[in-house]
Amino acid sequence: MLVVTAVILFAAEPAFCAPVSIKQAAVKFLYAMGGVALSSFIIFFGLSVYNKLFVNKPQINDDENLSTPDTVEDSIIFFIKKNKLR
Repeated sequence: MLVVTAVILFAAEPAFCAPVSIKQAAVKFLYAMGGVALSSFIIFFGLSVYNKLFVNKPQINDDENLSTPDTVEDSIIFFIKKNKLR
């Protein structure tokens, strides 16, 4: 059923049946992929420069150790300190 629908669609629409050389199609495809690659590199380098210039690196304090607490009491104290409940 799907094949019959595809044949009717391609036979009825002249734009789908227009003769296009493989070379033309390949060149258009390569232009499109080149544009995608170029825009990807521009975005990557733009974000890299933005991160280096405008984003502050977080300061890590020695008292903010993120290792796993050993006991339940240490876990509760860590939770209270991190959420500033006191």
